[in-house]
Amino acid sequence: MPTLNVRQYKHSDFPAVKKLFIEGCHEHAYSTFYHALRQPHNWLLMILGFLLPLVTVGSILLAILDVVVVLVVLWLCGRKFFYDIVTNCLAADLRDIPKYYLQREGYNYWVMESDGEFVGMVAALPSYLPGEKGEKNTELKRMFVVKSHRGKGIAKILCRTVIEFARKKGCKAVILSTTTVQTSATHLYRSVGFRCTHTSYMTGFTERLVKLQWIYFRYDIPNSK
Repeated sequence: MPTLNVRQYKHSDFPAVKKLFIEGCHEHAYSTFYHALRQPHNWLLMILGFLLPLVTVGSILLAILDVVVVLVVLWLCGRKFFYDIVTNCLAADLRDIPKYYLQREGYNYWVMESDGEFVGMVAALPSYLPGEKGEKNTELKRMFVVKSHRGKGIAKILCRTVIEFARKKGCKAVILSTTTVQTSATHLYRSVGFRCTHTSYMTGFTERLVKLQWIYFRYDIPNSK
């Protein structure tokens, strides 16, 4: 059995952290595209795009081209959301992880090693997500596991690391947000004991086109102060 070790982030971890974060975000572009293809309004858009040039100018080539254009637009919309997350986060909290997460009260950043090999990471910070007024909560962020090490319970250990951190800080709950296309993540959170509190549609044009939703989870900490 491999030896698993959760430890606090150190500066030499940054290349591995950055690589995993980028790869983890980019892979969701594919699931977002497939999610968009299942939406009735996008099927209607493709059908209209196919029939309109076929009926008006009798061009099967133009009809096929219209459908291809719709597919490309859907792919780019799903891709844009997660690629923008990468750009924004690398310019914000991940730009200087020690300064952002390790030098402020209520924040932390951990990495997971398996026999000394980097396999995952997770962060915690004071919650800015919806909750009961005046409630002290911790938000779980930036949790990713290397693809080749998924399904080994690593993500559950990382979740429990944040839960224990929040417990020691006297928090009422651990809160997080993810998207509905990240189905593996939602199954994981439920298996750990998180419950879905609510969902909300994103308001941007591209997010509405692919019908992306935020889903919010909460883990109530027993006997928290």
